[in-house]
Amino acid sequence: MPPRLLPLLRYSCYYKSKPESLPSFLLPWCQHQHRAASILSSLSDNPGAYNKKIRRGRGPSSGKGKTSGRGHKGQKQHGKVPRGFQGGQTPLEIVHGKRGFEN
Repeated sequence: MPPRLLPLLRYSCYYKSKPESLPSFLLPWCQHQHRAASILSSLSDNPGAYNKKIRRGRGPSSGKGKTSGRGHKGQKQHGKVPRGFQGGQTPLEIVHGKRGFEN
């Protein structure tokens, strides 16, 4: 664990010690630098920092309502289907085996 600097900082800054008497690694923290509340309240993300989440199934005016981008009827629309599922048929990779060169 890193050393606990908080009690040491309070002591050194409270008694207004001379900078020469403080260890060099404590000097940056003893110069009282506090951020104003106005700076903290005006912080915001850069434009384009994140994409807006698409809310699906929230009515026709949302553009992603009704079927929510899944299409009409079928197993894929009604439930979850594993990737590479071929409707119960034995996958071609199992029937013919993996081919090619693998280094």
